[in-house]
Amino acid sequence: MAVKKLSMKPKAKAKAGSGAQKPKRVRRVYGLEEARAATKMTSAQWKAHQVGMAEKWPQPEYMDVEMPGRSHTAYRDETYEIITRWAAETKIAYRPHAKAPGTKSHVRYEKYSRAKTVAQALKLGSWPADWC
Repeated sequence: MAVKKLSMKPKAKAKAGSGAQKPKRVRRVYGLEEARAATKMTSAQWKAHQVGMAEKWPQPEYMDVEMPGRSHTAYRDETYEIITRWAAETKIAYRPHAKAPGTKSHVRYEKYSRAKTVAQALKLGSWPADWC
């Protein structure tokens, strides 16, 4: 039996100065209407609540170090070093109302942010990636 080889065409690269842009990433919108309907806080209330939160809930000092070519919210090795040592009974605290209302992440965050331990957070719908 003959084996058919599939050939993949190489992706065309945009030339510098050609004005070509990467296609925009399409966001998944399923569940968004339900999230907006479940929101109990207005955008104005949320914005008012965010005032002073940076001082009350500061980022770790290692997040102040800039990493060229990476976003300020990029995952850090130091974060992984910390969370990989957590156990089910490790106590945690979440910043209140950290996610913008009307988003899917806001609805999920409001559920698991009541947790006091890692085990409770996982039961309430948190994912380990949420801690990075």
